[in-house]
Amino acid sequence: MSLLRDIKDNCLDMPFDRACLIASGVHSDKKIQAYQKKIDLLISRITKETDVNNIDNPIEKAKIIFAWLKEYACEGIYRDCYDFKDTLNIKVGNCLSYAIRFTILCRHFDIDVKNIFVPGHIYNMVSDNTHEYLFEHTHSDGIVKKKDRYHPKKKIMKDIGLVGEIFLYNARNHNINGDFDASIRFCEQAMMCIPDDNRPMILLIDNYVAKKEYELAFLHLDKYLEQYPAERKFFNKTHLLLKSLCDKKNTQQIVY
Repeated sequence: MSLLRDIKDNCLDMPFDRACLIASGVHSDKKIQAYQKKIDLLISRITKETDVNNIDNPIEKAKIIFAWLKEYACEGIYRDCYDFKDTLNIKVGNCLSYAIRFTILCRHFDIDVKNIFVPGHIYNMVSDNTHEYLFEHTHSDGIVKKKDRYHPKKKIMKDIGLVGEIFLYNARNHNINGDFDASIRFCEQAMMCIPDDNRPMILLIDNYVAKKEYELAFLHLDKYLEQYPAERKFFNKTHLLLKSLCDKKNTQQIVY
C-alpha cells in the first residue's frame, strides 16, 4: 500500500531499490532489509575487488561494474525472468531485472545512468562530457543491437516506469496462467506508473474479455480514450467490437 500511495501522483518518491522490491512481491520491511543487504554485499564486493573508486570517468566506472556483474553475478538470461528478487537471489534475469540492478549499483558509485526503453527491450546508457556508452545485459557480446540503438520509439525510462514494467510482467504472467483477476490488479497498477502506455490497457481488455465482462472492458477503454484521444485510431476496431458485444448482450437480456 505504501508503494501504491506513492505512485498515485505518477511520481516515485521512495528509494528506487525499495520500490522495485515491493513491486516484485517483497511486502514486509524485514524481507526488504534482507534483500537490501544482498545489494550492499554486491556493493562491498565491487568496492573491494575492483578499482572503481579510483576512477573519475563515469563511463569507465560503469564498464568496471558491468564487467564485474557479468563475471560474478550473472548465471543466466531468461526472457520471462523479470523478478528482481530472482536476480538478487540466484543471479538470473532478463533485460529489465538486470537493468534495474545495474542502475542501483551505478547510482551508488555516483554514476548518472539512464534506462533506455524500446518496445520489448531495455538497456542502459552512461555519458560523460564527450560521448555516450550503451550497456546491453542480454546479449553475450554486451553490444546493443542496431535496431534497438536507432529504434524510432526509443525513450529514456523514468524510475516509476521501470516499476510499471515489473507490474506489467506480473500482469502478463497471471494472464497466461488464467488468473485474470490478479492480472487485472497488476494492469491497474502498471497504468498508474505508465499511464500514457497502451500496453496495460490492451492486456486489461484481454482479461475482461476472457471473463466475458464486455461492459467493464468497454467502460475502461472508453474512459481511457477520453484521457488519451490520440489512441482512438489504434483502439477503434476494439472499441466498436466491445460496443457491439455490449449491445448484443443487452438485447438478449431484454428478449429473455
